[in-house]
Amino acid sequence: MIENISWFIIGMVVSQLFKYVMSLGWSIIILNQTQRSCAALFLLSDQGLRQILELKYIEMKDANRSEQNIVAQRHIDQMNLDSVRLTIMRNYVNSFPQSYRHIMQFSTWKEMESFIIKENNKGVME
Repeated sequence: MIENISWFIIGMVVSQLFKYVMSLGWSIIILNQTQRSCAALFLLSDQGLRQILELKYIEMKDANRSEQNIVAQRHIDQMNLDSVRLTIMRNYVNSFPQSYRHIMQFSTWKEMESFIIKENNKGVME
């Protein structure tokens, strides 16, 4: 009787340990997929914004704005774009779960761009 109870308890402990390891693994897989999706979203948003800004500069040129005015506007827009990038990355890093920070693939915009390039190259190789 005691032997059966001890085997039952050992089975429960092993089952709970297995469940913990599996849930940890799935959490890491989900966070890695989320990182890839966020990086792609951030980069596509940045590219779209830059394309819209280029259209803005073309329209400014068509509206006969001075070249100095267009250059000044480009500088202002670049400063705003840099600020947006910093804010995006700060919010991303701050919202990443603290207990999983060791698997964070990027924390700056440059690291994110490198991560996307590496992921794209890895996808081409497969």
